[in-house]
Amino acid sequence: MEIVIISNPQNFTNEHRLLTALFECGLEYLHVRKPGYSRKDISKYIELIPEKYHSKLIIHKYIELYSDYNIKGIHFGKENSHLLYEFEDINIQKSVTTHSLDELVTLKGFDYIFLSPVFDSITKHGYRSMFAPRELNDFFKNNTLDTKVIALGGVTVQNIENALSMGFDGAAVMGALWDTYLDEKNISKTVSYFNVLKDICRNFVRQSPQ
Repeated sequence: MEIVIISNPQNFTNEHRLLTALFECGLEYLHVRKPGYSRKDISKYIELIPEKYHSKLIIHKYIELYSDYNIKGIHFGKENSHLLYEFEDINIQKSVTTHSLDELVTLKGFDYIFLSPVFDSITKHGYRSMFAPRELNDFFKNNTLDTKVIALGGVTVQNIENALSMGFDGAAVMGALWDTYLDEKNISKTVSYFNVLKDICRNFVRQSPQ
C-alpha cells in the first residue's frame, strides 16, 4: 500500500529539514504542491532538498522542470491535463485528481489517481467527504481498474486503515501530518507520525471479499 505526502501549500520554517528527515525514514512520494509559487520559487524549493531525494518528488506546477531535475513524476491538473500526450513515451510517473467515481473509470494513461475528498478535509474547512463508505466499498468490489487509486482528503492515523479497507491502493496525507509540526515545531514528532502512517500501510492486509 502506498503512502503519499503532499507538501503544505504554504512555506514554513525548517520545511526542508523536515522533508529530509521524512525521506531518510522512507518517504517515497512527495507531491510538491505550492499554488502561490513562481517557477523560480519551485526551482529553489527543489534545490533545497538534497539531490539524492529529487527522484521522490512529484511536481504540480511548471511541469517542464522535470527535465532539469531527476524528478519522479508529474501531477496533471485541469490547466495542463491536455499535455498528457506529450509524456506518453517518457518514463516518469503520472498522476491526476478526480472527484467522481464515474470519471475514475474513464481516466487513462496515469500511474495513479487521487480520489477526493474521501474524508472531511483538514485544510479546507467545510470541504466535506463526497463519498459514503458503503458506496466506495461497492465501487471497488464491482470495478476492476488498471490504475492505482489513492485516497485523498482528511486522511489521518485514525482513519487511514478505513480507507485501505474500502479498496484504495494507498492514501495521501497533507493536513494531519503538517499540523503535527506546525503546532510545536517538533521534527521528531512529525517523523513519528509519518512512521505510524507508513507502518499501517505496510502491515495492512486486505480481507478477501465474502
